[in-house]
Amino acid sequence: MNKDHPLKNWIPYQFLYDELEGWKVTWMDLQDSKIVEPFFDETIMKCRSRRAQKTMLKSFSSPDFMKEVAENIPHLKPNAFIFHVSRCGSTLVTQAFCEMDENIVIAEAPLLDEILRASEKDDNLPTEKKEAWFKAALNLMGQHRNSKETGYIIKLDSWHIHFYELLRSWFPDTPFFFLSRRPDEVLASHEKRRGIHAVPGMVNKDLLKIDASKEYGGDFNSYTADVLEHFFLQMQYIQRLGHPKNAFTDYGDGVFKMLTEFSAFAGISIHNPERIYNRLNYHSKAGQELFKKDKTAEIRHYYHHCMEAYIQFKNY
Repeated sequence: MNKDHPLKNWIPYQFLYDELEGWKVTWMDLQDSKIVEPFFDETIMKCRSRRAQKTMLKSFSSPDFMKEVAENIPHLKPNAFIFHVSRCGSTLVTQAFCEMDENIVIAEAPLLDEILRASEKDDNLPTEKKEAWFKAALNLMGQHRNSKETGYIIKLDSWHIHFYELLRSWFPDTPFFFLSRRPDEVLASHEKRRGIHAVPGMVNKDLLKIDASKEYGGDFNSYTADVLEHFFLQMQYIQRLGHPKNAFTDYGDGVFKMLTEFSAFAGISIHNPERIYNRLNYHSKAGQELFKKDKTAEIRHYYHHCMEAYIQFKNY
């Protein structure tokens, strides 16, 4: 039984690379903490703070050890992966499903990003190893920690849409749910609080598919518009593939529709609708704050090339 496993409640949360020593994994004992914060690393920060009161030592292992543990610990398989263009309701969807004790929700775990982008640090790393590490990490994050868990949701980072083909090859039968929103509204939201992909230099330009030679200076909106354009071009490509396990919905259609469509597509029932829909009244990233509408998009947020990519995607 899972309760007898010596590493119950322990999960990997960081991948580190050294040219001499290679890859190693950092672990955290969640103890009785449920992963309910809007972002995975917020849960880890809370657990690290609690652990620091007892010891400053960190727990490390090799990736092979992580893979070995993952094979033996009872776990759920992901019901769905959520892809998104940012500021389009993905956090609110995952937070709503966190309200049910039956669900495990992993939102933008840096560890998964580090594995997907591991070739940026180690260009000799075989794809097969990345696949094994990624799946092992998911198994450990999705381990049984109580007797109720039946649903498992993974929300990826926005730029992971460019890893679609790789992830689809690893998970051919898993539902992939894609969330979108008008790009001028996304830009207006980023002006208030920018994600790292909306700040030049924070994410590899090659990964974002934008012109590596183009300089943006302090024009963050122009940069973000180019990033969003390529998100929507990739969405167009994925949509045209017609994979039966892909589904698309838009923030403009309403968050209630997002929730109901995701529930049906992922096969995760909403057992306590009052509690779930009440969560929609509060800020997705700050659950104690009443929800306030985003800043209204203005003409300066409108970039024709970006909007055209979005419209073509929506009209397909």
